[in-house]
Amino acid sequence: MSEAYLDHQLIHNSSLACFLLTHFIGEYQEAGLGQTPDLPKLMLVLPLVWNQRSRDALSKRTSRSTLGAVLRETPVLKIDLQRRVSAHAATTLQGLNLAVSSRLVGKIGSKGSETSFQVLADRWPRGIRNTMPTAMLQTTEKLAKWFATDTTENLYKLLFGIPNEIHN
Repeated sequence: MSEAYLDHQLIHNSSLACFLLTHFIGEYQEAGLGQTPDLPKLMLVLPLVWNQRSRDALSKRTSRSTLGAVLRETPVLKIDLQRRVSAHAATTLQGLNLAVSSRLVGKIGSKGSETSFQVLADRWPRGIRNTMPTAMLQTTEKLAKWFATDTTENLYKLLFGIPNEIHN
Protein backbone atom coordinates (compact mmCIF):
# COMPACT_ATOMS: atom_id res chain seq x y z
CA MET A 1 0.00 0.00 0.00
CA SER A 2 1.37 3.43 -0.89
CA GLU A 3 1.80 6.18 1.64
CA ALA A 4 -0.66 9.06 1.84
CA TYR A 5 0.26 12.21 -0.05
CA LEU A 6 1.41 15.09 2.20
CA ASP A 7 2.00 18.70 1.16
CA HIS A 8 5.61 19.44 2.08
CA GLN A 9 5.57 23.15 1.33
CA LEU A 10 2.82 25.51 2.32
CA ILE A 11 2.79 27.36 -1.01
CA HIS A 12 2.34 24.10 -2.90
CA ASN A 13 -0.77 23.06 -1.07
CA SER A 14 -3.75 21.18 -2.38
CA SER A 15 -6.34 23.89 -1.75
CA LEU A 16 -4.32 26.48 -3.69
CA ALA A 17 -3.93 23.91 -6.48
CA CYS A 18 -7.69 23.32 -6.41
CA PHE A 19 -8.52 26.98 -6.92
CA LEU A 20 -5.78 27.65 -9.49
CA LEU A 21 -6.89 24.67 -11.56
CA THR A 22 -10.54 25.75 -11.26
CA HIS A 23 -9.58 29.24 -12.41
CA PHE A 24 -7.56 27.78 -15.29
CA ILE A 25 -10.47 25.59 -16.42
CA GLY A 26 -12.89 28.54 -16.33
CA GLU A 27 -10.53 30.78 -18.30
CA TYR A 28 -9.82 27.95 -20.75
CA GLN A 29 -13.54 27.43 -21.37
CA GLU A 30 -13.97 31.14 -22.00
CA ALA A 31 -10.97 31.39 -24.34
CA GLY A 32 -11.79 28.12 -26.10
CA LEU A 33 -15.44 29.04 -26.65
CA GLY A 34 -16.75 26.24 -24.48
CA GLN A 35 -13.99 23.70 -25.07
CA THR A 36 -12.76 21.94 -21.96
CA PRO A 37 -9.17 21.04 -21.00
CA ASP A 38 -8.03 17.45 -20.61
CA LEU A 39 -5.87 16.04 -17.82
CA PRO A 40 -2.56 16.17 -19.74
CA LYS A 41 -3.01 19.93 -20.23
CA LEU A 42 -3.89 20.39 -16.57
CA MET A 43 -0.69 18.58 -15.57
CA LEU A 44 1.30 21.47 -17.12
CA VAL A 45 -0.40 24.31 -15.24
CA LEU A 46 1.07 24.18 -11.73
CA PRO A 47 4.69 23.57 -12.80
CA LEU A 48 4.55 26.82 -14.78
CA VAL A 49 2.41 28.83 -12.34
CA TRP A 50 4.30 27.89 -9.18
CA ASN A 51 7.75 28.47 -10.66
CA GLN A 52 8.92 32.05 -9.97
CA ARG A 53 11.14 32.23 -13.07
CA SER A 54 8.28 31.06 -15.27
CA ARG A 55 5.87 33.57 -13.74
CA ASP A 56 8.40 36.38 -14.19
CA ALA A 57 8.99 35.42 -17.83
CA LEU A 58 5.27 35.13 -18.56
CA SER A 59 4.36 38.38 -16.81
CA LYS A 60 6.19 40.28 -19.55
CA ARG A 61 4.10 38.64 -22.27
CA THR A 62 0.61 39.50 -23.47
CA SER A 63 -2.01 36.83 -23.99
CA ARG A 64 -2.25 37.97 -27.64
CA SER A 65 1.15 36.39 -28.33
CA THR A 66 1.24 32.90 -29.78
CA LEU A 67 2.54 30.09 -27.62
CA GLY A 68 5.24 29.28 -30.18
CA ALA A 69 6.53 32.86 -30.03
CA VAL A 70 6.43 32.85 -26.24
CA LEU A 71 8.51 29.65 -26.06
CA ARG A 72 10.93 30.87 -28.71
CA GLU A 73 11.54 34.17 -26.91
CA THR A 74 11.49 32.81 -23.33
CA PRO A 75 13.27 29.44 -23.33
CA VAL A 76 13.49 29.60 -19.51
CA LEU A 77 9.97 28.15 -19.47
CA LYS A 78 11.27 24.79 -20.70
CA ILE A 79 14.18 24.49 -18.25
CA ASP A 80 13.60 21.46 -16.00
CA LEU A 81 9.95 21.36 -17.07
CA GLN A 82 9.78 17.57 -17.23
CA ARG A 83 11.17 17.32 -13.70
CA ARG A 84 8.75 20.01 -12.48
CA VAL A 85 5.75 18.26 -14.06
CA SER A 86 6.73 15.02 -12.31
CA ALA A 87 7.31 16.82 -9.01
CA HIS A 88 3.92 18.56 -9.15
CA ALA A 89 1.89 15.60 -10.42
CA ALA A 90 0.64 14.52 -7.00
CA THR A 91 -0.35 18.06 -6.02
CA THR A 92 -2.09 18.59 -9.36
CA LEU A 93 -4.11 15.40 -8.96
CA GLN A 94 -4.93 16.17 -5.33
CA GLY A 95 -6.01 19.72 -6.23
CA LEU A 96 -8.14 18.43 -9.09
CA ASN A 97 -9.64 15.83 -6.76
CA LEU A 98 -10.60 18.58 -4.30
CA ALA A 99 -12.10 20.67 -7.11
CA VAL A 100 -14.20 17.74 -8.37
CA SER A 101 -15.27 16.54 -4.91
CA SER A 102 -16.31 20.06 -3.88
CA ARG A 103 -18.26 20.41 -7.15
CA LEU A 104 -16.29 23.41 -8.35
CA VAL A 105 -15.28 21.31 -11.37
CA GLY A 106 -16.93 18.39 -13.11
CA LYS A 107 -15.45 15.55 -15.14
CA ILE A 108 -16.69 15.08 -18.72
CA GLY A 109 -16.24 11.90 -20.73
CA SER A 110 -17.10 8.27 -20.50
CA LYS A 111 -15.08 5.11 -20.22
CA GLY A 112 -12.78 4.73 -23.16
CA SER A 113 -13.04 8.33 -24.27
CA GLU A 114 -10.89 11.31 -23.43
CA THR A 115 -11.69 12.83 -20.05
CA SER A 116 -11.86 16.58 -19.72
CA PHE A 117 -13.02 18.97 -17.02
CA GLN A 118 -15.48 21.86 -16.86
CA VAL A 119 -16.36 24.47 -14.24
CA LEU A 120 -19.63 23.73 -12.44
CA ALA A 121 -19.79 26.50 -9.85
CA ASP A 122 -21.16 29.92 -10.73
CA ARG A 123 -19.42 31.47 -7.74
CA TRP A 124 -16.36 30.64 -5.73
CA PRO A 125 -16.56 30.36 -1.94
CA ARG A 126 -16.62 33.81 -0.33
CA GLY A 127 -13.23 35.49 0.06
CA ILE A 128 -11.13 32.87 -1.74
CA ARG A 129 -10.27 34.87 -4.87
CA ASN A 130 -8.97 37.80 -2.80
CA THR A 131 -6.53 35.57 -0.90
CA MET A 132 -4.94 34.00 -3.97
CA PRO A 133 -1.60 35.41 -5.22
CA THR A 134 -2.33 37.86 -8.06
CA ALA A 135 0.75 36.84 -10.08
CA MET A 136 -0.38 33.20 -10.02
CA LEU A 137 -3.90 34.10 -11.14
CA GLN A 138 -2.58 36.24 -14.00
CA THR A 139 -0.19 33.52 -15.14
CA THR A 140 -3.01 30.99 -15.01
CA GLU A 141 -5.17 33.24 -17.21
CA LYS A 142 -2.43 33.63 -19.83
CA LEU A 143 -1.72 29.90 -19.90
CA ALA A 144 -5.43 29.13 -20.32
CA LYS A 145 -5.69 31.42 -23.35
CA TRP A 146 -2.57 29.93 -24.95
CA PHE A 147 -3.44 26.32 -24.15
CA ALA A 148 -6.98 26.75 -25.53
CA THR A 149 -5.60 27.62 -28.97
CA ASP A 150 -3.58 24.43 -29.40
CA THR A 151 -4.08 20.67 -29.23
CA THR A 152 -2.65 18.70 -26.34
CA GLU A 153 -0.35 16.79 -28.68
CA ASN A 154 1.11 19.94 -30.22
CA LEU A 155 1.45 21.56 -26.80
CA TYR A 156 3.52 18.62 -25.57
CA LYS A 157 5.65 18.74 -28.74
CA LEU A 158 6.29 22.45 -28.15
CA LEU A 159 7.24 21.97 -24.52
CA PHE A 160 9.03 18.60 -24.57
CA GLY A 161 10.05 18.15 -28.21
CA ILE A 162 13.50 18.53 -29.67
CA PRO A 163 15.38 21.27 -27.76
CA ASN A 164 15.16 24.69 -29.43
CA GLU A 165 12.64 23.39 -31.97
CA ILE A 166 9.44 25.39 -32.30
CA HIS A 167 6.47 23.92 -34.19
CA ASN A 168 3.99 26.33 -35.73
